[in-house]
Amino acid sequence: MVHDWYTVEIDRQPSAKPRYAERLQHAMILVMLLLLMVAIFLPLWQRGINRSLEVEYQTLLENRQALEEEQQVLRASISSLSMPESLADGAWREGIVFQPIKAAAMLPISRSSQ
Repeated sequence: MVHDWYTVEIDRQPSAKPRYAERLQHAMILVMLLLLMVAIFLPLWQRGINRSLEVEYQTLLENRQALEEEQQVLRASISSLSMPESLADGAWREGIVFQPIKAAAMLPISRSSQ
């Protein structure tokens, strides 16, 4: 091997990196890759969570609307059943006979204004 006049003995020796520096370099590369993966997938994960919450919220709103409609139907049926016509119709089906109350049979009761 020919030695050049401008090279030094240290330059001609093969340099060997220490083992810990090589391992540190590999670890840093792995950490950077993991951080890159997290930076890519974190917004996607957040978007998925947000979408599932929006779907659940819409489902709850639809259920609430259905319950309100059912409540209105029930109130309408209760009010129609409490009308005198429906009471008479239900009494006729059940065989209940309404008898008029005569005014002469009633006892007058006065209230004191204390």
